Amino acid sequence: MTKIFNFFIAVLFSVYSSAQTNSESLKESLMTLDEIPSWVLSNIQFPQEAYEYGIAGIEQVCISASWDGKVFITSMLNTLNPAFEKEIVDVISKAPRCRYNGSQPKDIYKYMLIDFYQYIPKNHRFEVRQVTMHTPPRLSNIPSSPFNSRDKFIQWIHNNIRIPSTLKCYSDTILFQYTITKKGRVNNISILQYKSDIIKCALEGLLKKSPKWEPAIADRTDPIDVTICDKIIIKTDNNGILLPLMVYRDDVFCNTRSKITDPDMIVFNPEIKAKYNEEGNFLKNIMCDVSVDKKVVLNGSFVIEKDGTTSHIEILNSSDVKIDSIVKKAIVRTKWIAAVQGETPVRTLYSFGINKQPRKQKQSRKYSYYDIFGKYFIALHADPMRISYRFIQGDGTIQNYPFNSQGLFDYKAYYQGMLYYYKNSAKKNSNISKKYFDKLYKMYVEY
Repeated sequence: MTKIFNFFIAVLFSVYSSAQTNSESLKESLMTLDEIPSWVLSNIQFPQEAYEYGIAGIEQVCISASWDGKVFITSMLNTLNPAFEKEIVDVISKAPRCRYNGSQPKDIYKYMLIDFYQYIPKNHRFEVRQVTMHTPPRLSNIPSSPFNSRDKFIQWIHNNIRIPSTLKCYSDTILFQYTITKKGRVNNISILQYKSDIIKCALEGLLKKSPKWEPAIADRTDPIDVTICDKIIIKTDNNGILLPLMVYRDDVFCNTRSKITDPDMIVFNPEIKAKYNEEGNFLKNIMCDVSVDKKVVLNGSFVIEKDGTTSHIEILNSSDVKIDSIVKKAIVRTKWIAAVQGETPVRTLYSFGINKQPRKQKQSRKYSYYDIFGKYFIALHADPMRISYRFIQGDGTIQNYPFNSQGLFDYKAYYQGMLYYYKNSAKKNSNISKKYFDKLYKMYVEY
């Protein structure tokens, strides 16, 4: 009996030791977030489906990690076609767990560039056009940035789609694809996954009425076609009324949905995002004291703390120290409702972009002809057969009075010349003299 007991203890100790060793080995094998981009680049392949689009270039990806080491993509991708997006999602979803060290902003995310053209076998590169960086398409008439236009478009679809009241308690996640052309139009619409033909027809019809887009730009100046594949969730209540939009997100775009273990970590993509807790628009409010005489473009970020205050404010690409200082002071004064993860307030990073144009100068008053010429203004009824007529052109030169093919007087050209004369020759504080008009009248009107 003693031997059996000793044997049992030995087995338990062996299993425990093995588990400890494996755990320590696993812990040591975890990558850092800095190492993940290299792992991703070593596992990316050029997808066969991408050949049909005939274009390849550099795609931008930003990644982060959850508290338990899951690697995820921090925002929607904006690739040249769905094949590239699918490849990026597939690879990152298989990324190894990494050690998390997220108490400072620089620790929690990494930008990476994936040049898909470099992954094409050399004997096939002639089939594909190469581009470098490209900016995503942007909605023209709906406030948006190039990086959130897909979400804004989904919102537009949800706001405008018409669902028959007969579709009660309906729930569907619809997969659809479309191309935004170099002219900013939505073409090549395909509804790839759906439950109801009614919904399919409604969505197809709506997409054909899509708002105008600013096209994607490759190599800084060249408009290009891009193809996008998206999903939208359509749900109705028991009366057939469309329910509020629920944004669809693949798991690879989501942070781990659980309570964090380190209260000082910074959380990307929290379950509930931080909310601006003041009236008006955040960007407009922080820029209200900034006056510029030229276009200002800057990007930045800051941490929203658990108590709603801000810290770690960073301006990334501004060249104006004065504007940087004003923006930073304005951000410090802002109030926020903290983000929430696992029902606990957490620290989170807020990124922003500012594109401010100089205020337009107030246009000087547009004078009417009566304002300029006063009571001496006359409507000329010139006779093209009377004499050779001349007028002062906009550039100050003297030309014959123009007549159209019907022999009618060109009043617009005459008045433009008179306006030029008034601004450059006549007294600024008085009407053109009566003597001048008397002369004109006798020359062109009086018989």
